[in-house]
Amino acid sequence: MGNVVVCGAGACGLLTATLLAKAGHEVTVLERDAAAPPAMSEAWEMWQRRGVNQFRLPHFLIPAFREMADREVPELVPALESAGALRLNFLGPMKEFADPDGRFDAVTARRPILESVVAGVAEDAPGVTVRRGVALAGLLWGAEASPDVPHVRGIRTETGEEIAADLVIDAMGRRSPLRRWLADDGLDPGPEEVEDSGVIYYGCHVESDEPLPGPRMDWYGSVGVLCLPADNGTAGVGIIGWSGDAALRPLRQEATWRAALKVLPDTELILEARQISGMVSMAGIEDRRRRFVVEGRPVATGVVSVADAWAATNPILGRGISIGFRHACQLRDIIGDVGLDDPRGLVAAFDEVTQRDLDPWFDATIWHDRRRLREVIAAAGGEPAPADLEWELYLRMLSTFQNDPALGLRFLGTTLLAETPNDILADPAIRDRLAEVATPPEGGPSRAEVLAAIAG
Repeated sequence: MGNVVVCGAGACGLLTATLLAKAGHEVTVLERDAAAPPAMSEAWEMWQRRGVNQFRLPHFLIPAFREMADREVPELVPALESAGALRLNFLGPMKEFADPDGRFDAVTARRPILESVVAGVAEDAPGVTVRRGVALAGLLWGAEASPDVPHVRGIRTETGEEIAADLVIDAMGRRSPLRRWLADDGLDPGPEEVEDSGVIYYGCHVESDEPLPGPRMDWYGSVGVLCLPADNGTAGVGIIGWSGDAALRPLRQEATWRAALKVLPDTELILEARQISGMVSMAGIEDRRRRFVVEGRPVATGVVSVADAWAATNPILGRGISIGFRHACQLRDIIGDVGLDDPRGLVAAFDEVTQRDLDPWFDATIWHDRRRLREVIAAAGGEPAPADLEWELYLRMLSTFQNDPALGLRFLGTTLLAETPNDILADPAIRDRLAEVATPPEGGPSRAEVLAAIAG
């Protein structure tokens, strides 16, 4: 068993630490933000995470998260539910006959509530030490573990403290400084793909005594409506659009946002709910993927990146934390199989399993976002959506429950990370069945009606 340092105490960093501690390792988690999670009753009002841009955005956990938690960290879901987390099933009233075992049950909460619960579970785990208010400055280098590959032996803080480790795990999120640290130390940090997702969110959180509809993400031409039920009768709600659509910028104002929401379908319960946060807008969300093995050679040994520090996408599909959780499980397994005494083999094996099992999810999310954005931009410009057979088949697949429940259940398997939508669409038999399904009709207000509501 080894001495491991996890950099970053977000949800995925703490889950990584918990998994490794359960496997027998001694784990120290280092976090820049000094504020520890407050009492659960104050987590929403009082806790700020300056290093997490999306801390106050609408948030949802797909069933894959609950499934992994039940298997890997069984104390986590009961702790979430004790904090008021919402359990719901994606099949709604069809659950009784279509999902009697509850495979598609999701347990979800607002981000501050989730992180507070995960922090409590991690800090209660024997073998985990969490140090907050520790700003990191760079890597410590040791003797090469293999010819021509530099080896990391620990981490250095901004106060000059040197913390040795058998393995340093970068869980510092989409803005991780690891590549900069590597470059500052004279190394090629490896390839990185970056593009702006082009999406902007205008929204807030609400509270209601009545169950709010969702999870919901419905598009009406150039705008979408998001409603993500969360803990304790709350929900994150928002209007989504293209960040280059200047006509939507007044949606930053609450009165304008409510006026626009009023003309969109099925928003009555949202508008009646009590608003419990100020309006937030967020754009400039980059899709980013990093790799630290080039032509079979690690950039460095003794350090690996997990979750958003490896790859991060627009959170619109709600997969991010679940993919990060799976990545952490894979790292735990690789460490167990390869061992910390084979640093090069460990980095190579982790890179291989990441490419094989998780890259397809990054690629599928990018595929989705590019096509959705292209459609939204066309609608904003008053143009018809570009012809795209694959996208049309995907949209048909979203509406298959009414006329093909078996295919609908297979598609719902994507919420368990069982297979990507692109894997399903690659099946010739599925394509033949979808060819017989009518394209879902467009509903909702016209672009002119939305802009009139904004102007009014």
